Amino acid sequence: MAGFLLLSLLSPMMISFASNFQDDSKSISNIIQMNNPPSSSFSNVEDGHNECGLSTYSPHVQTAFKREAANAQDDPQIGESTAKWLVVLSEVGCQSRSEVMPYAKQLGAHSLESTILSGTWIMSFESGTDANSILSKAAGANNPSDEYFSSSTANDDLPFVETFHPMRETTRTPRLIPSDTKFSDQWHLKNTGQGGGTSGEDVNITGAWDNYDGSGVMIAIVDDGLDTTHDDLSPNYKSSLDYDYCANDANPDPSSWNGHGTSAAGVAAAYGNDNYGVTGASMNADLIGILLIACSMNDNMESNGLLHQKGAVDIYSNSWGPSDNGNTKEAPGPLMLAAFEEQAYGGRNGLGGIITFAGGNGGSNSDDSNYDGYANSRFTLAIGAVDDGGDRSYYSEPGANLIVVAPSDGGASGITTTDIEGSGGYSNGDWTNSFGGTSSATPLVSGIIGLIYDADPNLTWRDVQHILVNSAHKVDAGNSGWTTNGAGHEINHEYGHGMIDAGAATNLAANWTNVRAEDNWTSGQINVGTTIPDNSASWTTEYLNVSAGIKVETVEVLFDADHNYRGDLELTLVSPDGTESKLIEKHGDSGNNWNEWLFTSTLHWDEMSDGEWQLKVRDMGNGDTGTWNHWALSIHGTTITTDSDGDGLWDSNETDTWHTDPFDIDSDDDGLSDWDEVMVWNTDPNVNDSDLDGLDDGVEVNTHGTNPLDYDSDDDGLTDGDEVNIHNTNPTVYDPDADTDGFYWFQDCNDSNALIKPGAFELLNGYDDNCNEVIDEGYNMSDYDTDGLSDYAEWHTHLTNYQDNDTDADGLEDGEEVNVLGTDPLVYDPDTDTDSFYWFEDCNDTDASIYPNATEILDGIDQNCNDIIDETFLTSDYDEDGLTDYLEYHNYTTNWTNPDTDGDGIPDGAEVNVYMSDPLVFDPDEDLDNWYHFADCNDTNAEVFPGAEEIWNGIDDDCDDEVDEGTSPPTEIGFASLLTSVSSSGQVEQGGMVNYSAQAIDANDTINWTIEGSPYNGENVSHTYLEIGNFSWTACVSRENVSTCQEGIISVIEVIDTGNGDNTNGGGGNGSNSGNGSTGGSATNLEPDGLFQISTTYIAIFALSVLLIALIGLLLGRNNGDRRKAGQRGQPQGKYANNQFASIPPAYGQQQANYPTHNVVESEYSPQGKYVTQGDNGYSNVPSAPDFSQGRKR
Repeated sequence: MAGFLLLSLLSPMMISFASNFQDDSKSISNIIQMNNPPSSSFSNVEDGHNECGLSTYSPHVQTAFKREAANAQDDPQIGESTAKWLVVLSEVGCQSRSEVMPYAKQLGAHSLESTILSGTWIMSFESGTDANSILSKAAGANNPSDEYFSSSTANDDLPFVETFHPMRETTRTPRLIPSDTKFSDQWHLKNTGQGGGTSGEDVNITGAWDNYDGSGVMIAIVDDGLDTTHDDLSPNYKSSLDYDYCANDANPDPSSWNGHGTSAAGVAAAYGNDNYGVTGASMNADLIGILLIACSMNDNMESNGLLHQKGAVDIYSNSWGPSDNGNTKEAPGPLMLAAFEEQAYGGRNGLGGIITFAGGNGGSNSDDSNYDGYANSRFTLAIGAVDDGGDRSYYSEPGANLIVVAPSDGGASGITTTDIEGSGGYSNGDWTNSFGGTSSATPLVSGIIGLIYDADPNLTWRDVQHILVNSAHKVDAGNSGWTTNGAGHEINHEYGHGMIDAGAATNLAANWTNVRAEDNWTSGQINVGTTIPDNSASWTTEYLNVSAGIKVETVEVLFDADHNYRGDLELTLVSPDGTESKLIEKHGDSGNNWNEWLFTSTLHWDEMSDGEWQLKVRDMGNGDTGTWNHWALSIHGTTITTDSDGDGLWDSNETDTWHTDPFDIDSDDDGLSDWDEVMVWNTDPNVNDSDLDGLDDGVEVNTHGTNPLDYDSDDDGLTDGDEVNIHNTNPTVYDPDADTDGFYWFQDCNDSNALIKPGAFELLNGYDDNCNEVIDEGYNMSDYDTDGLSDYAEWHTHLTNYQDNDTDADGLEDGEEVNVLGTDPLVYDPDTDTDSFYWFEDCNDTDASIYPNATEILDGIDQNCNDIIDETFLTSDYDEDGLTDYLEYHNYTTNWTNPDTDGDGIPDGAEVNVYMSDPLVFDPDEDLDNWYHFADCNDTNAEVFPGAEEIWNGIDDDCDDEVDEGTSPPTEIGFASLLTSVSSSGQVEQGGMVNYSAQAIDANDTINWTIEGSPYNGENVSHTYLEIGNFSWTACVSRENVSTCQEGIISVIEVIDTGNGDNTNGGGGNGSNSGNGSTGGSATNLEPDGLFQISTTYIAIFALSVLLIALIGLLLGRNNGDRRKAGQRGQPQGKYANNQFASIPPAYGQQQANYPTHNVVESEYSPQGKYVTQGDNGYSNVPSAPDFSQGRKR
């Protein structure tokens, strides 16, 4: 449900008709006598009218509210896009606008407008979604039983909203005018065959003009405007009474393109007999224009337009309506329907105003006038159209709701009438001959009704309908649709009762006797819930027997069905006389559902209502299914047989046959109507208690369901009166004495046990033996077994044996268990571990060592049952390691008897309280530098530890999180010089020696050689080459782990025989030959013919290497001297000498490097053993840190 409050169909509270309508096939007691029935609470709400709300509206208006809500539910976008909502407020809504405004603001509305219905208001909201939400909550709060709202949305603070729906903006268009041949004469008033028409096919008006011209009658043209200055309209035009509802001013003059209303006005009441222009049907009637359909409008605008000048206007002519496309099913909103009713019951000073509506121009689209809720209202007159040949105009819609037809275009000629003066309207002139459609037929009928009122101004709105029905004449006689109804009227689904006849109508009106007051009968909602078979020629039929003797005027059928292609359905109503009204015929409407649609038929006029009515439906299309939900039948007319008291018995029968009062519906005042007594129960309508059992007949039937003719309806020996008045029993149910103890079941508190009855002796058994509504009284003070519990308590409360003081035989009396120990006296209480404590005293009755006051041991168990575990160990420290035994056992799981659980030389207390290490995990000193892993920043390097000397090596030697602080980088590593004894050719003869010489930049750096794969050390080395070939050599300068190297190649060749003296190798170098065949010079020769001089780059490298070697040598000399001689790095005597913790890491508080400070606060659980807290610094008796004051570790 989208939040639009739906109402029940034809609410049984029909205040406006002064009765509850019921489905009654046996009486006419629900026929309502109406001398001048009120409309739907029509009043000026500004007057503070105090009776209002939904229940005060007519059935039609209530149904309209329900239909509008259903439409909004089917199309939620209507509500989402609409800011204005129609809201019914009960109670508070009856007040004036100023008094209702606070409630509207509470609902979130920002403006408030009154309507023609008391209690119904137009509220404007910021958005449709907001409106739907808050109104749903308000309706839910005040209708908690409504099936459409759950209590979760209820808000008791909101005003009482009965129902609501969005105010749809709609557009009404003039009935279409076919583009047919134009003629200049008004054949519709007198047809002589001009233009090809059939002579005599007109409204027979000329004879009526001899006596009547509409004087004193006012006709309102409700349309798109009216040319108020047109010379053919202005003589009788009343400009002081007209109105423009689009512009909200008093000037209904139309736009130049809106000529529809001007042409309709000319047909109805153009001024005549003045040798000028055209003649209207009521040529001398007063005329006003109400501009309404030239803009979009809503329910409120429409209702205001149809009630405009209600006291002055006699006839409202409406040549407009919803779309005629065959797919539109649209009805007036509740305000418009209320306006219809108000016109009928309050217009023309109570006689009723006439509202004519065009029947529609959708004939070519298979449209039906009954699909138009404006034209099918019983308070309006639906008009069809015929052409100048007397046949139905091709566009004119059929419909059971049509009352008469009137001439219009569609044949050889159109209708000649007034047009907007000048170039506006339909033609370039002051008149047009192309007007037509039901838009032309409708004002023609309106004008003729003006003549009827001229003949008798005291006619009611129903009188006019009777006159039209009885004076219309048959047209298109060859049409197969003509039939005769049960009252002798010729009727046709296309023509209603025929063409209007002005002469016959005015003659009938001149001598007319007003019809009796209207009577109304309705079945109320009849639920069906039946699936309509798809694509089947077979009818699904509902039957209804009506006993009401009404002479029918109009019949209404409320039909509700779900169907996803509603144009497939056909719906027909059949009267008891067999007359059929086709309400729906198969057409191309693909829309969904018939939601609470009200159909009307005039075809049963003057038939009698009593008998069996049928409503039948079928689906003539394929592939679309539907469900017939419910329907209702309403009959309106006049009763012809007198039943003065409305009890269903004719007055003559009451007087002559039953001797009852014809003016009293219940002559004997027993609660049954005379009809029910005579026709249903066969009781005496003049005796209030036919069976003399002490109950009135009506009370028996309506209240107790007993037989008013049988004094003991259930044959139990008790009269119906005694059962009701004395015993307060059900007189329709046999009252037994099943246990035959002399007491009826209603006297006996147990009718299945003869020992239980009033006055019996009371036993202690849980029963009320004496039926005094007290069980086992007298046993609450006795204690048979003297166990301290009353017998009553033992039986009822504790279920113990009141004759045994120890029911469970556990040695404890029942009273002690209940009153003292709080144990169950029905359950044996054991001492399983035989420790002299019952289970409820012992915290562990399976262990004899556990009992109250036992000695507590440290094992995680409460031995002494005081709900505290190991409490005696909270302060003890058995192993004197600085941790209490309780903490060691429960918190750290260390061995409370061993001060060093993990055997790493550190007491458990020191590990927990000082070093924050795990006392269960052995703490190593991997590099044996006397520093534990958690204190040493590198426990794999003995040269790295807290306090070591920091050197330039890229390492944090002293573990202070800084690298090489306070040191300077060493000299460069490299060669100051690098020389070989060979010549520049790099060659030496086989067996020759090569001398190598190098100096480091730093004289402390080390020089290493690799020559022909052999290692050498030192600055000067020599190597003899024994093999021929190319051999590499490498010289490296090293300082600790850093080195730099130079490489070279020596080529060893064969010995060269010069033939002159000896070939001598001068120092093994590669010198050049000079002198007497000798090779090179001496090994120390630095000239070209002596020792080879290396390039400048190598000389520089050599010099740096020599300096580096010298520096390394200096450092090594210091280390191998002072440090090692000081003995600071001797082998440790075990990890910790003598296990006296002499070499453990520094104690907390004695050395702060790299250790976090932990303040140890003394408490009642501080260890009192070997390690005791000393102030804020830690423990005494903890070994001191090693003393490095006489030497340093790197």
